[in-house]
Amino acid sequence: MSTIIAVENYKLKGKHGVYDYEREKEQNFVVSVWVVLKAPASGDDLTTSVDYAFLQRTIHDVVARGESVYMMETLCDQIIETVSGHLNVAGVKIRIEKPQAPMPHDGGLALVERTWPEGLTF
Repeated sequence: MSTIIAVENYKLKGKHGVYDYEREKEQNFVVSVWVVLKAPASGDDLTTSVDYAFLQRTIHDVVARGESVYMMETLCDQIIETVSGHLNVAGVKIRIEKPQAPMPHDGGLALVERTWPEGLTF
């Protein structure tokens, strides 16, 4: 049996993107993070699991408070670096959406998904 803990569709603002204007003015991001526990949580003890607040704080620290970066892939890597270091985490999947990403045509949703370790499937 495996257990997945998640924060989905966390909406926040950040200053990230390839173009200068994207790093100067806040834009909307939607972030979801799922983690697989190394072992099922037990004894109604939070120390055997992962706190949702830890996941949300990590997302917020990277996207809203962190240094501006060009690529959402970099944001994913920064979140994975923190979350994968948690004692109870065996795997991580991240999805970052940028609803107003500059694209040449109307429509579509810019997003990046990453998993750790490589090859992990959810």
